[in-house]
Amino acid sequence: MLSFVSPYILANGSFPEQLGAFRSSLLLERPAAAYTLNAVHSEYPKPLLVAGSLLPQSVNYPLKDLKRLYQASEKCKGAWPVSPLVTDPLVFTRALCFNTRLPPVWFSRSNLIHPGGGSYAAKYVEKFPERRDELLRFFHIKERLLAPPDTLLGRLQRMPENGVSALNDGAESILSGEELWLREGSQYKIYGIDVWLPLLEKRDLLASPTDNDAYCLSRIGNVCWNQEQAPSYWSNLVVILAVINLLWIAGWVFNRWTVKRRLMQERMLVLQILTHELRTPIASLSMTVEGFRRKFDSLPEALYDEFRRLCEDSMRLKQLAEASKDYLQSNQQQLVREDIPSLSEWLGYICEERDVELAVKEDGCVAVNIYWLTTSLDNLISNAKKYGIAPVKVNAEISHGLLKIQVQDQGQLTAKDWKTIRKPFVSEKGLGLGLTIVESMIERMGGQLILIGPPTTFILEIPCDPNDSVAR
Repeated sequence: MLSFVSPYILANGSFPEQLGAFRSSLLLERPAAAYTLNAVHSEYPKPLLVAGSLLPQSVNYPLKDLKRLYQASEKCKGAWPVSPLVTDPLVFTRALCFNTRLPPVWFSRSNLIHPGGGSYAAKYVEKFPERRDELLRFFHIKERLLAPPDTLLGRLQRMPENGVSALNDGAESILSGEELWLREGSQYKIYGIDVWLPLLEKRDLLASPTDNDAYCLSRIGNVCWNQEQAPSYWSNLVVILAVINLLWIAGWVFNRWTVKRRLMQERMLVLQILTHELRTPIASLSMTVEGFRRKFDSLPEALYDEFRRLCEDSMRLKQLAEASKDYLQSNQQQLVREDIPSLSEWLGYICEERDVELAVKEDGCVAVNIYWLTTSLDNLISNAKKYGIAPVKVNAEISHGLLKIQVQDQGQLTAKDWKTIRKPFVSEKGLGLGLTIVESMIERMGGQLILIGPPTTFILEIPCDPNDSVAR
C-alpha cells in the first residue's frame, strides 16, 4: 500500500485517505497491460534498462589494465592484461581481434555492458551482423529499434530515466508519459490517462513527474502527489517566514549602520579634540619661531638650514590645524576654495620641489582648496616615487569645466587594484591612510579620484566651478 505522513484534511477526508481511495478505485478498473516485476527483469536485466549503461564504465575497472587492453587491441598483439578484473573485456576484445565465435551463453554470463559503454552484444554484432537476431536479447533497450508503444519494450524505451530507476527499485507508482503504472503485490498494472485522470480529479488530487523542484505533499516513485488546493495556512506560513526573514535582515543592517555611525562619531570627536588641543602648542611654537626670526642675524650660519626647516614645519603644522578645523566642523560640506591664477605656475613650483616632470596642456585660473589639493598631490607623487617605477610624470589640463591632474609612473597597477590599495592598513611604517585621505579630500571638493593603467595613472578630476560635481 501507498504510505504517507502528511495528515492534510480535505473536504472528503485526509490527504492519505483520498489517495488511498483513488488507488482502490483505480485497481478496480481494467488495466491496459500488466507485467510482473520478475518477468520484466528476467527479459530485461537492470543493466540493459538504465541510461547510465550507455556511458563509459571505466570507473569499474583498473585504469592501467584498460589502457593496456586498448593498446593491444589496436594491432591485436602486444602485452595483454592479466588481471582477473578485466576478464570479460579481455575475452571480448580477443574474440573481435581473432574472429572468435562467442556463444550466447557467454553474453548471458558476462556483466552485459562493455567498459566503453553500451552492450557487449551490440558491439559484437557490429562486426558479425549475421548474429543480430541471435544476440538481440542482450542489447540495451536503447540500442534496439523503437518498438510499438503498446508493448513492454516500447513502454520501457519511452519511459523517463527516473521512471526506469523507480521500476528497478520496485516503486509503488510510476508516471511514464500519459500512462500510470501502479504496483499491486509483485505485479504492475498500467492505466491510460483516460482511466486514471478522471478518478484523480474526482478526489481533488494532482499527479506530476518529479523531475522538477515543485513542492510535493508526497513523492512515490517518480510521481509527485498533491491536492488540488493546498491548505491556505501553507501560503500564510510562507509569507510569515518571509516577513520574519526580512525583518531580521533589516534589523541586522540597521544594527551594523548604527554601530558604524557611532564609531565614526567617536572618531570624529577624538579628531576634533586633538585638533583643538594641538592649536595651543602650535601657537606657542609659532611664537618661538618668530622670536628666533627677530634674532636671525645673531644665529650662527651653521644653523640657517635648521632654522629654515623649523619655519617650514611650523607653518605646515599651522596650516594643517586650520584645514583640519574646517574639515571637522564642515559636516561633510565641500571644502572652502581659493583662486589659483595660474595652474601651470602653481604646479610648476610643486613638481620642481619634488623633482618630477610636468606637462600642462591648458593653463588657466582654477578655484580649489590649495592646502588639501597640495597635500593630495604630494601624497600621490610620494607614492609613485616610493612604490612605482620611474619616471614619474604629472600631466594637467582644464577641459569642459574640469581640472584634470594625472600622476603617472611606469608601474603595472590597473583599475582592478583600486579596491585593494585604497583601504587603510597598518604596517611597520605606520598607518597607511594616504590614498584614503586623498580620495576623501577630492570628493569634498566635488571631484573624484580614478586609477587606470598600466602604466599606473592616478587621475584627479575636480570641477572648476564649485557648484558643479563630477557625474558618478
